[in-house]
Order: sequence, then C-alpha cells, then structure tokens
Amino acid sequence: AHYYNRKGWKTALVCCDTFRAGAFDQLKQNASKVRIPFYGDYNETDPVKIAEEGVQLFKKEKYDLIIVDTSGRHKQEQALFDEMQQINEVVAPDDVVFIM
Repeated sequence: AHYYNRKGWKTALVCCDTFRAGAFDQLKQNASKVRIPFYGDYNETDPVKIAEEGVQLFKKEKYDLIIVDTSGRHKQEQALFDEMQQINEVVAPDDVVFIM
C-alpha cells in the first residue's frame, strides 16, 4: 500500500482479519504510520461484511487501489477458503493476489 501511495495512487486498506488477535490494531497502526486510510470494525465478527462495507466506502471515494487484508489460510481449513470465496463474490475485485 505504501509503495503505491508513494507512486501517486490513491490507496486504502481494509482489515477483514477477525481471527488473529491483534490483526486489526497492527494494520491500523501501520496504516496510520504511512498515512493510508484504513477501514475495519473491531466489534464485527463477519469478515465478509467488513470487506463489503470497506470496499464500498473506498469505491465511493474513488480510490485507485483497495487492499483487503484477510485471515491467513491453512490447507486443511475449508471454512477459511469458503470465507475467501464469499469475500471475492461480494467485493468483485479487479485482481486477486495471494500472499503466502
């Protein structure tokens, strides 16, 4: 996000990691350090809802790049892959990048 922001892109972050303790705070703090807008809901447990709301908000504000951070995935945890598919369906991204 910081890289693209420095290149002149209007960039934002959405935190959908409701699984890992501290993920919200960590991403919010890092976004603040580099002055990138951040969306997340500390009290919401549905990552699909958070993704949908965050992406809609930043699309309305005409952001060039919206990065949606999700919980980590594990090959034996089908529910996490199902969640990722649901997020993909509601957000309808132009591109998807899996970072391992």
